[in-house]
Amino acid sequence: MKLSDIRFVVSNVFETINTFLSFATNADIMSLKQIGTVSNYADEESLKILALWKESISAIKLSQPISASSLFYDEYSHYIVVHDPIDIEFPEKRNEWNKRFTKDAGVSVVEFIKSEWNTIYVRGLFALNGSMVYGIVPYTAFDSKDARFPAAEMENVRNAVMEKVLPQIKGKTIVDIGCGIGIITIDIARRNLDSEVYGIEINDGLTKQCEMNSKLFQTTNVKFKTGNIYDLPFGDNSVDTATCFFMLHHLDDIPRALAEVKRMLREGGKIKAVDPIGHHHGPDMAASEWQKLFEEAGYSVDVKIIAGAVVSSAILLKNKI
Repeated sequence: MKLSDIRFVVSNVFETINTFLSFATNADIMSLKQIGTVSNYADEESLKILALWKESISAIKLSQPISASSLFYDEYSHYIVVHDPIDIEFPEKRNEWNKRFTKDAGVSVVEFIKSEWNTIYVRGLFALNGSMVYGIVPYTAFDSKDARFPAAEMENVRNAVMEKVLPQIKGKTIVDIGCGIGIITIDIARRNLDSEVYGIEINDGLTKQCEMNSKLFQTTNVKFKTGNIYDLPFGDNSVDTATCFFMLHHLDDIPRALAEVKRMLREGGKIKAVDPIGHHHGPDMAASEWQKLFEEAGYSVDVKIIAGAVVSSAILLKNKI
């Protein structure tokens, strides 16, 4: 098929999605021909936080004798993938997610990463491990390799602030607490090749997904552990630097968390925390309130507002009791 023919067939992405959904509605999705199976570590609990999976890697194992080259083209960076829906009901303010992922079919717009014969690796697939895949077509709104999927407001905040913060993260031993699916942790590791970098996540499925992501990106100086910020899996005085990105504001007991981080940090150790301003959940605290929390926990701290987020840069200077 010529490129011009492909553009004509899928020139209207929403029409394409509606066509797939119409098939799923008029004839049960299971009657559609399966072309592949999803392989990742997504479960219904972790998929409730869809923002995590927008950056995560999934594999699609194609049914023989289909090969990746018959579905993916050099001209396109993003694709529509139609797959089994997920059995989750999102809140009304996230009704668009319900329309895209929980009805008669799931529809994800993904970024193509690479292929290995009949296995395709993509970023941004919102599907459970083992889900069936029924269709893959180019997303023609993106027709260059440097294109980017439209970002949500909080994603824009995160990208802007992390651009400033990540170059500041240094240390022989670095622990990223609440690492999600590990993309930022992997970035830290790649910026600090002589460091030992760890990612901590409370959900075991997410920890395994982090490992899958780091393996694909061939990042050898990073390890992931399942753990809790109130009981971190590190000895006393054993860590140079801790990071908490967009997670402290979710906690029920922030002082307890800061005390546990303090326990594992060496004297002179650092903690870098980023929390959003005016987010829809969690406490909306001013910079002065964050500063007070860190000072009361025994840190010397500098607090700044960068790109709609509070950045706390704290150092443990005094001997710990």
